[in-house]
Amino acid sequence: MNAPAPLPDAQSSIGIIWAYRFDADGTPSLITRDTVPDVAPETGFVWLHLDLVHSRAKDWITQQPWLPAAAEDMFVSPETHQRLDHSAGLVWGVSHDLVRDVAADSDMVGPLYWIVGERLLLTGRREALQSIRLAADALNRGETVEGPVQLFELIIEYIIDDVARAVVRLMDETDDVEDKVLADSFDDAPASVGAVRRMAVRLHRQLGGLHLLFRRFAETSSGRKSPAEVKEAAARLLQRIDGLHHDVQSVQDRARLLQDEMTARTASQTNRQLYVLSILTALFMPATFITGLFGINVKGLPWMEHDLGALFVALTCLAAALLTLVMLRRRGVIGG
Repeated sequence: MNAPAPLPDAQSSIGIIWAYRFDADGTPSLITRDTVPDVAPETGFVWLHLDLVHSRAKDWITQQPWLPAAAEDMFVSPETHQRLDHSAGLVWGVSHDLVRDVAADSDMVGPLYWIVGERLLLTGRREALQSIRLAADALNRGETVEGPVQLFELIIEYIIDDVARAVVRLMDETDDVEDKVLADSFDDAPASVGAVRRMAVRLHRQLGGLHLLFRRFAETSSGRKSPAEVKEAAARLLQRIDGLHHDVQSVQDRARLLQDEMTARTASQTNRQLYVLSILTALFMPATFITGLFGINVKGLPWMEHDLGALFVALTCLAAALLTLVMLRRRGVIGG
């Protein structure tokens, strides 16, 4: 008996990683791989997630007549800077998300491309991203979503949650470095502070880009003709981003102060060592002069024929060092 032939994978042929259909109540269901979903369903909405490394995914994007030219260009171009644009019925843009790493928390970011419509959320990526997978896992657990705007907001919230966890880790690392600096045990502290500052700068850029885009979209005239529901979601996300933005700025300020503190303590320690070295140099300078003087091979040097000549020279060197020490103390160079 012959086994049934496998169903054709129509979605993979055009670069669709997965596709979800949501009914009128927001309940998700994964669309079978042999079906290319309609981008404008009569009820509910769909979420299509594309692999932009796939050349046919780019071809499929450029063949969609409902997409504005600017949105098409954004999806097929290698542009990675965070951006946001809109028309009367669509909002599209690029956001940065953490690259998914199954072994550990990743610090690398990758671009997430998205288009939000009335009955469609279209996303695309070139590398596996964390927030997209978390959103798909939530849907697989049965979480309901009312519309594409709410699903987009959920994805951005996962991005913000990842940033929040990274900020908490940075705060803990900053606390550890601060304890070492205060205990004058900071052999590896400069490298640690440097790592904290680099991570804080990356997070600051990521949040700064999101903050600028959503603030401009939600609060200025550039969002007047855009979908009102997306503006409301942008305003809600902006509140969370503002709080995190302040936390990242606080970590940056603390790291900068710790670096200044380490620099000051290192300079002070170096000055103390140079002070001790200078005192020793001053004490041994007369003795060095005397030994150099007695080392010249000429006649007339005292104690050349005396049996205790070496002892006398040593006592003279010691007396010169003691005299130098007394003079330094009288002048206040050495404390009493």
